[in-house]
Parts: sequence; C-alpha cells; structure tokens
Amino acid sequence: MTEPPVIAIGVSGVGSNLRALVAAERRGELGGRVGLVFADRACAALDWAAGQGIPTALVPGGDDAALAAALDAASPRAIALAGYMRVVGPTVLTRYAGRILNTHPSLLPAFPGAHAIEDALAAGVTVTGCTVHLVDATLDGGPIILQAPVVVRTSDDLDALRARIQAAEHRLLPRAVALMLAGAIVVDEVRLRIDHALADARIPVPRRALLSVSDKTGLVDLARALVEDRFELVSTGGTARALREAGLPVTDVAAVTGLAEMLDGRVKTLHPAIHAGILADRRRAAHREALSEAAIAPFQLVVVNLYPFAAAAERPGISDDELVEEIDIGGPAMVRATAKNHANVGIVTDPDDYDAVRAAIRATGGLPDSLRRRLAVAAFRHTAAYDARIATELAARLAPHPAAAGRDADARSETGPEATGLPERLDLPLERALDLRYGENPHQSAAMYLLPGADPGSGPFAAGVDVRGGKVLSYNNLLDAAAAAGLARDLRGPACVIVKHANPCGVAEADDPIAAWDGALAGDPVSAFGGVVALTKPIDAALAERLVSIFLEVIVAPGLDAGAEAVLAGRPNLRVVVDPHLGAPPIASRELRTAGGAVLVTEADVEPDDPQVWTVVTSRRPTARELRDLDLAWRVARHVKSNAIVLVRDGAVVGVGAGQMSRVDSARLACAKAGERADGAACASDAFFPFPDAVEVCLEAGVTAVAQPGGSQRDAEVIAAAEATGAAMVLTGRRHFRH
Repeated sequence: MTEPPVIAIGVSGVGSNLRALVAAERRGELGGRVGLVFADRACAALDWAAGQGIPTALVPGGDDAALAAALDAASPRAIALAGYMRVVGPTVLTRYAGRILNTHPSLLPAFPGAHAIEDALAAGVTVTGCTVHLVDATLDGGPIILQAPVVVRTSDDLDALRARIQAAEHRLLPRAVALMLAGAIVVDEVRLRIDHALADARIPVPRRALLSVSDKTGLVDLARALVEDRFELVSTGGTARALREAGLPVTDVAAVTGLAEMLDGRVKTLHPAIHAGILADRRRAAHREALSEAAIAPFQLVVVNLYPFAAAAERPGISDDELVEEIDIGGPAMVRATAKNHANVGIVTDPDDYDAVRAAIRATGGLPDSLRRRLAVAAFRHTAAYDARIATELAARLAPHPAAAGRDADARSETGPEATGLPERLDLPLERALDLRYGENPHQSAAMYLLPGADPGSGPFAAGVDVRGGKVLSYNNLLDAAAAAGLARDLRGPACVIVKHANPCGVAEADDPIAAWDGALAGDPVSAFGGVVALTKPIDAALAERLVSIFLEVIVAPGLDAGAEAVLAGRPNLRVVVDPHLGAPPIASRELRTAGGAVLVTEADVEPDDPQVWTVVTSRRPTARELRDLDLAWRVARHVKSNAIVLVRDGAVVGVGAGQMSRVDSARLACAKAGERADGAACASDAFFPFPDAVEVCLEAGVTAVAQPGGSQRDAEVIAAAEATGAAMVLTGRRHFRH
C-alpha cells in the first residue's frame, strides 16, 4: 500500500492553523499526513504537536541549512507555513520550490508584513481577509492560491478581527494543502491557476455534517458518533454551544460563510457557502468543479429541526410579533434544499431517525439510497406540516375571515372566501396519533390523525385520547364516542346520552347524573346494549355501579373519582374516555368529510337555537312542560341522521326515527320505539314535513306538541293537521340535516 505523502508544517505561536490542518488530516481531507512540525522558537504549537505524537524539529532562528536538513529527513511533498514568523532561506526555497505555501492575514497584496491586521484597522478598510500563496523570494509576494474576504466591523478591535480572520484561515489553508498534494496547483508564465478537474479527481471528499436543531434530543450521541466516523461538525447558535459543552469539535457556520449571524439571528445559514454545499449534485462534474473553484466543501448529512412554532402558538398571551419571531426561515430552506438533493445528501429532521443514521454510517460510511429517499419524504412532510401550521395560525390572527353566523341569505348564495367564511386554501398538517386495529370492518386498515393546534374543547379527541382501561379504541368506537360527546355538549345540567351506530338511542336531562342515566336507558334499553355513553358530569362510585349493569363499549365523561375507577375497572373491556370539556357548550369549528375523492368542509352545526324566537302557528301555545320537551327534542334532532324524528317526554327521549329515506317512515319508527310513551310527548323534526302524513302518524300516537323548521309548500296542511287534534306547533325557521 502506497504511503500517503508527507506534509511539513511551520509554526511559531499557539498553533491554531496547525490544529486545523491536523483535524483535516484526521478526517481524511488532505490526501496526506502531517509528518513534521517545525518551529523557529520554543512555542505552544510545537509542544502540542509533540503531545500528539507528531515528529517535531526546533530550528532556532529558522536557520536555513538546519531547516533544510530537517525537511530532507521528512521528505515532505508540501510545506505549510502556518504562522511561521521567519523568512525562509534560499536553500529551502530552492530545494522545495513550488511546494511551500504560506497563510497571511490580509488580502494580498494589501498589507504585507508582520502587522497586517493592525495595518488594516489603521487604514480603516471595510474588508480585509486572508490569503494562501506560494512562497518565493519576495516577502508575502508569491503567486496567490486562495483568498477569503472578512468584513471589518465598526466595533472590531485587534482581537475580534484576528479571531475571524483565523477562522477563515482554518478553512482555507487545509484546502490549499489538499490542492498542492493533488498536483492541482499549476503555475505558468502568466499566473497561478487551479486545475479543478484534477482537484475533483484526486482530493478526498470531506465528510461534513451540518447540525442545527431546536429539539436537541439525542443530538450529542449522534454528533459523537459522527466525529468518531471522521465527520466535521458544522453548526451554529445553541446547537454549536451544546456540542462544545459535550467536548466535541465544532466549526461555526460563521467560519464557513465568513459572516457572523445578523439581524438578531434571522440570517445565519442563508449563504452560498452553506447552500452550495448542500445543493451540489456531486454526480455532475460541473457541480463538483464549481465547488472546487469556490473553495466550498460539500455536505453529506444535514440534521435540522425547526423552531417550535406550534408550541409558541399555544403559549398563553403570546403577541403576533412574538409569534412571528418563532417562524423558522433558514431551517426550512436547509431542509428543503437537502431533501431536493437527497441523491447526494441525507436530511434528518426527526430524532427518532438518529439510530438508523448512525447504524448506516457505521456500517457503510454513508447512507444508502433507500434511507436517503425515506428521510427526504419525511423532510418534505415536516416542512409542509410546519408551513401549514403557520398558515393556519396566521390566517386566524392576521387575516380572519368573517364568521358565517349572521350573514343574510344573499351572502350565503355568493361564492368565494368572503361569502363562505372559509379560506381559499385549507392546509391540514395532520399528524398520526393512533394506529387502529382496523377500520369500519376488519379488512380495512385505519388510523387516527390529529390537527396540531386544534381547540381541545372541540371534541374528546382534539388533543389526543385520554382513555382509562379496556382495549384499544376501534374506528367505530371513536365515531360513536365523538357523536355521543357532540350531543352531550348540547345538553344542560346533569345529562346522559347513549349512542348506537352514531345515532342517539337514549337521551335525558335530569336533576342528578343517576336520574339522567336511568332516563336515557329507559329510552331504548334494547339498543343501549353494546352502546357508547356520554355523561356531562363526573362519574362517582354509585353511578359507576349503574353503568356496569349492562354491557357498554365506551363511556365518555369529564372525570371520574377513585371509587368509580375501581368499579369500572371490573369490566376489563370497558373503555372510559376522559373529556374535561364535556358539559361545556360546543365551540365553533369546521367539519371535514371526504366525498367522491374530494373533501367537503363546513362550519359545524353548533350555533345554539333560541326557543324564544320560535313562531307558534297553532291556536294553542305549548305549555311550559311541552316547550321544555320541544327544546330538548330539537337539540337532540340536530344530532340524529336525517330524516330525523325525535320524541321527548318529561326531559327524556322516548323514541327516535333516524336515517330513513322518507320522513313518514322515520315518524313511524320513532312512535314504534316510544310505544305508550308517545302519549303526551313532544316531537321535533330536523326538516320540514313535505306532507301532513308524518305529523299525522305522530299525532295519532299521542304527540301533543311539534317543532319543525317550516318552509314546505304544504305548511298550511301540516299546521291544519296539528290544529285538528288540538296539538301545539312551532316553527323554528332553521333545519338541522345530518347526512
């Protein structure tokens, strides 16, 4: 195996450039090894090299003959003067012509000599920098290989400017050494030039990872593994600080770009030195040569997750300006750039993927195509969800749409966002929260997704599932529990709902929870078997004993005490969902449904109805009891599948007709369910009666009061049917279809 070429490094001081060169060598970036460190005086750099096991030579005063002898013994192919404060003598210059390079802290030919930084500050220039050049007989005058500008700030003193120039030197000098070892530096009669094609072919591709994360879970372990696998870590801000605190070597982004972060950190990574390293398609020779010409090293891995905008949006009292500051700009740009260039660079946005990345790098030195593709898809989903969350939140804060409530009929007939109260574009950054055993049927797969930022009061699953006991909730359990909780939000005081197949089969309002349960169960005890129950008050032990008297699938309640929990735990398959918002009024929200490949969006039907504005259209007005029952029947009807007929007597539902193709069939079904309890009951119909036949069925069963929207061409006939039996009828002026 061919021995790698030797590099000799000259030092005189602390040796920061020496350390940068050795670090680059250990990462395999130079194409050679440091075989000698020489100095003209005793210095910290020489001691450090010896401590690293690197051969050293002390040549007092930089004696020409002695230095030539030391170099001859090492046989270097490249000699780097890295802060070496002596003029090289003629013997060394002649013997190693074209192989000696020097780094100088200015943009030569400006400010040559030993005091370049002081001279630049004294001259008041706005830009200085560093230069790597070939050494010849002139002082700081040999052909220039590479240069990097450094902006001089008005606040700079000598130490601050020197630190930034040295950071640029630490990047430039190893690159120049690699070019020399590759034979890519060509000097002709006109000037020095770099053969970028040759450089591309011969210089090892550096292993670089860019890390910039808000969520620092697992960061140090990943970074340590990368360092062990000879990666250079490039980072910024809090991420760089966390890595340094863990004792890991870090290159600041500012050292790569030559610019410190600015605008309170808004601009850090938005720079060609970063994005060219991310976006270069290394399969293309033109891209590789462009990087070489710009002295930009490519990245193999980018690890980025974004400012926690969602968490900030949920912070109480946060102002619009404060929230806007939580919008990440550089992060999404890096994520999208890397995901686009996933054929060359791996993008990691989720700490859960760190183990897979570490394992792949340890096994193969890089990421396989399959892993890079998967990570790229995850990254695009990550930024899409992030942007959607921002769009949703800012739409509500900065450009709210008018509420649908209160618009007149003409406005409802218009189209467009101003007419509907809905945005032209609706972004839904849904996040999978629960894998379900199956869908509506065992042969269908299913999962539950959450919309980040959803109001927890909008439903029992808006913020996840708080389930106590039992097996995992099924797809149908979730639908039934949501239906039960939705109806419970429309009830008052202690109340109970029993739902079967998303329709209520029992509902009651009472003076206490046990009476409410008894009333709801009496509504349809047969259908209640295997049902889903929602209660508006917390469960105590006494109520729990009643609940376990029959088989129930799920109970939804705002809470339960320890005694109740012990009782309910005796039914191992019974699930109890805790919804602390149950019993509170429903909140305005949107409902989404798929339809033929499209998605329909509607404002939820939660706006309360006011019985005080109902119109009595019969000669007899409802009694106080009838009006209370009509009110409950009407609130229940909006939760029953159309066509809906609901019969209520004494604060409890006694009959429900749901989902029939004709309203008269729903009426017959409701009356059949009620039996004798229909006598004296109040009836609600979710939409108008197109003919008097359905209301006649109810009246014949003993119904004494009816609530319906009105609006049929045969309203007069329907009203006459009620009038003929002495029943009371009110028109609500609003329908409540539920398909």
